[in-house]
Amino acid sequence: MFDISAAQQQPEHTSTPTTHSPTTHGCPELDELAAMFARRRQLDAETAALIAVIDHDGLTETHTGHHTAGWIAQTDQQPINQARHQVRVARHLVSPRLQPLRDAFNAGTIGLQHIAAFNRAANPRNLDDLCDLAPHLIELAKVATFDRWNQELRGIAEQLDQDGGYDPATDPTNNQLRITPLTSGYTHITGTLVGELALTIASIINAATDNTLARHRSDRDQLAEVGHDHEIPSRPQAAAEALAELLQRAAATPDHLGHTLKPEAVIIIHPNNPGPDGNPTVTDISGNLVSTTLINWAISTGLTRLLETTPSGDPLRVGFAQRFANQHQRRALSIRDGGCTFPGCTTPTNGCDAHHVTHWSPKKHSGPTDIDNLALLCRHHHRITHRSGWTMHLAPTADPNHTAFAWTTPAGHTLHSQRHHTLLRPPE
Repeated sequence: MFDISAAQQQPEHTSTPTTHSPTTHGCPELDELAAMFARRRQLDAETAALIAVIDHDGLTETHTGHHTAGWIAQTDQQPINQARHQVRVARHLVSPRLQPLRDAFNAGTIGLQHIAAFNRAANPRNLDDLCDLAPHLIELAKVATFDRWNQELRGIAEQLDQDGGYDPATDPTNNQLRITPLTSGYTHITGTLVGELALTIASIINAATDNTLARHRSDRDQLAEVGHDHEIPSRPQAAAEALAELLQRAAATPDHLGHTLKPEAVIIIHPNNPGPDGNPTVTDISGNLVSTTLINWAISTGLTRLLETTPSGDPLRVGFAQRFANQHQRRALSIRDGGCTFPGCTTPTNGCDAHHVTHWSPKKHSGPTDIDNLALLCRHHHRITHRSGWTMHLAPTADPNHTAFAWTTPAGHTLHSQRHHTLLRPPE
């Protein structure tokens, strides 16, 4: 339970400590910029305190349907991960144990970066000891650069962990892998591996990379005999090719029950939107252009399923024959909605439910399982939509080919749905 009373107290506007004085440069421009930095530190402290209050009371969820981080991301136009980080820092600060850090933050002695670094270094095993050392860390921040201070903090935190008998190499929770699709067709794969997984995965990928490079060298030598050049890829590029080959082979290998994986990639053909070559534009689910090479690969897998839609992505009506959206409808909703339709939400399609806008009721012949009565909603906004006082309904849009929705909040405000994370404006 948070000691929220500490966060509710507005920080006093104290003068910036001598260590960070903005009036010692002898240059008006530098003095002005230093004063801005001091004001920003003060504003960061006030912002964190207010975020803690809003998050504790659930105000954004009550009034807008968003978690605190989702509302911050939408309102401040910042990445959702950055907004979540702000909320985590604010929650961390309201702990009574962190009163010295909070006081130093309010006074401008330390900045948001110090609080964030402390938050990253602390864990349930070393938090009490780090809190006891907080006054010493604050004194160090007055004389040390942030990089030096952060280095000292990490060293202390790691030593406290080791004193507690913690070995990170044996903690399976440190094994983390994240796949993040980005715009323009890029995908980031990041992760941390320890112990047996680290040894196994690294050795297999390194061995496969060696084989990939060996094949490229063999191709280069053979092509050189007939007068052609073949460029040898860098090792990072060869590692990416090797990883893809390993995964493709693994996907084709049955498990102990005789089952194989059934990966699915949606490729959308836009017949009414020709490209420079006159052929229909082809994109992935996020709207990124797909190359002919990738299309040919998808067809060659033999797992192609055709799904015909209207220009607005509106196929497949099953009425009252079934309650839940079938696989084809889910695929169609992914094409049409591109993720959660609640405005400002960034949840992708694989984290969403297919929600009946009008409740499914065969006896009343109401709420059919039709594509224009279904909308993708993440689990959080699905629950919000079913709360008392919230209503969701079909809504007109500026483009009559688009199926759009709107919510009425308990306060009587109207929220319009989005498609592929872009707000659908109502007709003026």
